[in-house]
Amino acid sequence: MGSSCQEARPPPLQDLKVSIQKTSMVFPSKKTEKKSLFLSNIDKVLTFDVERLQFFNSNKEYPPEIVAKKFKNALEDALVAYDFLAGRLKLNSQTNRLEIDCNAEGAGFVVASSDYELDQIGDLDYPNLAFGLGFSG
Repeated sequence: MGSSCQEARPPPLQDLKVSIQKTSMVFPSKKTEKKSLFLSNIDKVLTFDVERLQFFNSNKEYPPEIVAKKFKNALEDALVAYDFLAGRLKLNSQTNRLEIDCNAEGAGFVVASSDYELDQIGDLDYPNLAFGLGFSG
């Protein structure tokens, strides 16, 4: 029988004890063109949420408030080029198709923290149900 070279990993944490510090909407940093983008047939069939969760080691030179502000500013700038991310889905009554209304209504932004250190959380390369982004409050 072959031996396994895989290191034994501790089981992932089931409760990250996350504290939400602030929730807000982020808007494009510059005025964007109001327009509608129709959804292609592929867009209508391939539906899935894209959720993003980032982990960062603490750094005394960059306290969490500064890092969150830099991310928020970067997202504001990104929403200028990717204006559809700040839009909303709507039904075009003439074509009866879903469209993205590029109306600059904003994207959600959540700042949260945990008392755990990164090495306590476990392997971040693999899914962990505790990373679920369905924030309920």
